[in-house]
Amino acid sequence: MPIDTRELMEAIAIVADEQNVRVAVKQSGKGTAICAACCFAGGLLMGPVGLAVGGAAGGIAAYKMTSGSFRPLGEVLLNDLTDRQREQLVQHVTKAVADIQPTDVVLLIPLITQSAPIQQIVLNAIMSFATNELRMQIVD
Repeated sequence: MPIDTRELMEAIAIVADEQNVRVAVKQSGKGTAICAACCFAGGLLMGPVGLAVGGAAGGIAAYKMTSGSFRPLGEVLLNDLTDRQREQLVQHVTKAVADIQPTDVVLLIPLITQSAPIQQIVLNAIMSFATNELRMQIVD
């Protein structure tokens, strides 16, 4: 029985959720820009003290504007990937566990969800895929 992409994606999402991996979805740059702009404006208006005040105010403003935009990686993997990206992720994870030679979904899914060393290999593959292919930022 060949490996079913949907079932493998669910197993991958379980591993990501168990490790509580979260990603910044298109908001990190916005938060940085807000914080930097407030810090710059504070520095111009009040000098060195203004840098501290502007940085703090910018941090609070960035938090308010971007709150809720950090989502669990498992949710992003299950709901936001295109079919092509899903296939790429499955290939990426399959290559990561190639030494185990999983040929059957019946053997692979329990192996991923129950073995800590395999979970770490899969988690590293997921995080690598998310940062390199999807251009997401991992939030610890």
